[in-house]
Amino acid sequence: MAQRPPAPLSPQARRQAQQQALQATLARRDPAAFSALLAQWAHRRGVASLQPLLLELGSSDPDGVFWWNALQDELQPADPIPSPVEQAELTPEPEPEPEAINPQPLLRVLPKVAKLSRPAPAPTHPGLAQLRTWLPDQEAPRAA
Repeated sequence: MAQRPPAPLSPQARRQAQQQALQATLARRDPAAFSALLAQWAHRRGVASLQPLLLELGSSDPDGVFWWNALQDELQPADPIPSPVEQAELTPEPEPEPEAINPQPLLRVLPKVAKLSRPAPAPTHPGLAQLRTWLPDQEAPRAA
């Protein structure tokens, strides 16, 4: 007799398993795996849940979270906001006045296409006429 498959994990058990996996990758200092698990966490629970998660992970492994934050600071540019450009460089050149526009309607010229005819009917199979003899006539009354 076949055994029943195991019951799926509860949401709380899945959450704990994900937290344990995050703690393990944080302990190994594996940036690729930790980043992938964080992305999965954010995908399932939302970006707003990342900060509480990092605080919770920081309570169990403060050095690991410090390592992760330092790594993120190294990867981000020092000045993510570009410096403002002077206004003088952005002034556009004045556009010349358009000459009088001749308001003639635009005509669309469509190419002439030959009139399509119906394709020839497909050839019938020779045995089809023999099969049709077995069918009842269309004019015969049907039994209800």
